[in-house]
Amino acid sequence: MSYDSSAVIESHVDAAPERVWFALTDAAALTAWYWPAAMQPRAFSEPVVGGRFGVEAGEMGFAGEYRELDPPRRLVQSWRWAGDDRDSRVTIELTPAGAGTALRIVHDQVDDETAEMYRAGWESCLTRLPAYLEVTPSAGSR
Repeated sequence: MSYDSSAVIESHVDAAPERVWFALTDAAALTAWYWPAAMQPRAFSEPVVGGRFGVEAGEMGFAGEYRELDPPRRLVQSWRWAGDDRDSRVTIELTPAGAGTALRIVHDQVDDETAEMYRAGWESCLTRLPAYLEVTPSAGSR
């Protein structure tokens, strides 16, 4: 099987890159927006190179390791979905865009079918991010 496919997702949110970075790297923030609250997600995050992160809800979940952190511009992490036998890689780039932030997510080192599933998953998750940022105005201003 070939693992040279990628899911590429581009999005925009009306929040500064620092706030988006916080939402992507803080455990409580991930718990609040990554999956629907009805799923009762739990998260952990140690945003340092070599630190671990993950989100789980019931039997679903993923975990990985932070490989590169350049706040609030770029984050690279290994990624393993629960039950998988190999890691993939996620690269997230945040670029100031007007009064908000452009996000570019590349989830690579996967096969074609997995790339499509991850693209749909990221797009679903990102639909909840703006609402989290709207109701959490101080996110990232610690």
